[in-house]
Amino acid sequence: MNVNKLTRNYIIQCIILVCILNLLVQMAGNLWHVAVYPATLVGMMFVLVLEIGSVLVWRWITLKHHNMLPSFFTGASGFRFLGALTIFFVWYLVAESSSLMSFFCVFLVYYFVSLIHHSVFFSRVSNRL
Repeated sequence: MNVNKLTRNYIIQCIILVCILNLLVQMAGNLWHVAVYPATLVGMMFVLVLEIGSVLVWRWITLKHHNMLPSFFTGASGFRFLGALTIFFVWYLVAESSSLMSFFCVFLVYYFVSLIHHSVFFSRVSNRL
């Protein structure tokens, strides 16, 4: 199995997924007349930074420290959750109360899609390792 090819595929899948998700969220926002642009931008950056960072760390661990993969998966899930909580808290502190619910809903969509993509991809890859 070529780890570098899998890493590249994961990054490409992540970028395509974020583009499709941005399109769908913007369409839904226009349909319901809700301003979702700030939440889309934050969600997109969260997913791209976290997903690309985690796959690069996964590649390094797979190539150098293969026996640490279970710890990596646990740590990546915890880091994603803490990152989302931090973003929620910061947004709660700086945003107007009228935009909180729309931000939380949009960001949760990005969070869950990121979680599902990560879980499906790495469960399929781990079965082949």
